[in-house]
Amino acid sequence: MMETEQSQEISSEVSDRTGEQPSTANPEHLAILEQGSGVWNDWRKKNPDVIPLLRCAELEKVDLTGMDMQGADMRRTNLRQANLRDANLRSADLANADLRDADLRGADLTDATLIKADLQSADFRKAVLETANLGQADLSGAYLDDSDLTDANLSNARLTSADLKRADLCGAHLVKANLRKSNMRKAKFRKANLHGADLRKADLCCADLRKVNLSGANLSGADLRKSRLTKANISHAQMGGADLRKANVRGTNLKDAKGVKGIK
Repeated sequence: MMETEQSQEISSEVSDRTGEQPSTANPEHLAILEQGSGVWNDWRKKNPDVIPLLRCAELEKVDLTGMDMQGADMRRTNLRQANLRDANLRSADLANADLRDADLRGADLTDATLIKADLQSADFRKAVLETANLGQADLSGAYLDDSDLTDANLSNARLTSADLKRADLCGAHLVKANLRKSNMRKAKFRKANLHGADLRKADLCCADLRKVNLSGANLSGADLRKSRLTKANISHAQMGGADLRKANVRGTNLKDAKGVKGIK
């Protein structure tokens, strides 16, 4: 019996080191998680080299407030309506996870992987998502007010009707992202790449779009009043019905942009 247990532990350690984790959650890790943040965080401190394996776990409505989930494997995990407020999710793998309506306010998701994750109506207010990978993720209706998305990858992500007021997206990759009807008032996009993005009827009033690549983007009906577009690239963009009153377009590349009006 002892030999069997020992071999299982060795197998688990080897699996962690080689990246050949099982396709489902580790029952022992789930059992520790169920004991609350105190027990969990203490276990993490004592076992810094162990990767928490919570893949495909059913954690709907679970309370993970302030928990240390750094580097955890949470692929395809059901975290719908979960409370992850102020949680440490740095470098966590949440690809294809279900986080609909989850509370992630103040959470640290630096370098986290959220590829194809379902994040509809999730609350990321004041969360840190710096350099996170959100490629093809669904953030429709998500709350990202005052969040830090610096250098994040949001290529092909869906952000329709999302709230990004005052969010920091400097250097972010939003190639072909769907930002239709999203609220991005006073958001910062310096040097971000929005090539081919859908920004129809988006609210970009007072946004910082300096040196942004908007080539081929659709800005039809967008509110760009008082925005800073200095040295931005808007070539070949669709601008029909866009409101550019009092926008700063000094040095902006408007070559072959269609429907540009209202620049003063």
